[in-house]
Amino acid sequence: MPVSPNDIVCDASPLIFLAKLDALHLIQNLLGPRVIVLRCVADEILSPSAGALERRRLEAFLNTVYIVDFSESGYESRALSQADCRILTYAVRVKASWLVVDERLLRRVAVSEGLRVVGFLGLLIEAARSGAMSAESVRQSVKTAISAHHLRISLQLYQQLIARLEDITES
Repeated sequence: MPVSPNDIVCDASPLIFLAKLDALHLIQNLLGPRVIVLRCVADEILSPSAGALERRRLEAFLNTVYIVDFSESGYESRALSQADCRILTYAVRVKASWLVVDERLLRRVAVSEGLRVVGFLGLLIEAARSGAMSAESVRQSVKTAISAHHLRISLQLYQQLIARLEDITES
């Protein structure tokens, strides 16, 4: 597969939460069609712990993206997982246009490497901003992710998200 400046590289956590909410389509609709998932991430998200419906959604999504076998790591970290180091190495190497990731440290390192990052919540906000979802639908999706799917976010981040959704509604 040739490298493209429009590559979108995805980590596991955003894919899992988007699958739980049946919103995986947002990645390609909002960021572009060239989505790349490393084999180690695909293996992680299709683990036996995935529920049947979530697994079917993830399998269908993976059939629409590029699955890449990549085992190199240009980073050594005790704080980042081996998969995180591989994702970062791959994204930097291909000069990905986006890295879809939630893990805070990975996000910080990726930004320091010049990558643009967006996570699960950022995709939902962009969906509201672009009109792909209503602000109310995003608000309900976040509440569902927190209450039914154990999304953990700080009160401060939740308040910022609600404020941004209100701004979108008012504009």
